[in-house]
Amino acid sequence: MTADTARTRYLRSSFQARGITRNFLATVSPPPSSDAVETVLLVVSELVTNALRHGRGVRDFRLGAGHDSVTVEVADSSPVLPRDRSPQDFAEAEGGGFGWPIVCRLARDLTIRLHPDTGKIIRANIPL
Repeated sequence: MTADTARTRYLRSSFQARGITRNFLATVSPPPSSDAVETVLLVVSELVTNALRHGRGVRDFRLGAGHDSVTVEVADSSPVLPRDRSPQDFAEAEGGGFGWPIVCRLARDLTIRLHPDTGKIIRANIPL
């Protein structure tokens, strides 16, 4: 690990991912604003939670820092893509279903690489 990247495999919780992310963001120079830190933590939490709930676990988790952004990558074992939900879906979601729309709104750039044999990698670029 260098100061501008972090990586771990097989996360067991979004709490663990947030801790790794907080430690990583503390090494970024110049330090991100508290609002930027909270935004990155929210995106990490949502992506990891989705991978744990719907993607058969987290296979790989990476963070990278650029001069004006942080990149978050979460790989899981499911080839099923996240989907946008309708208002009816939200009404039937029983307290869930908001994570993907939140990530879509907060990320500057969002990509999904599908690997049919191993799952997918979701990459979110978040401005600092």
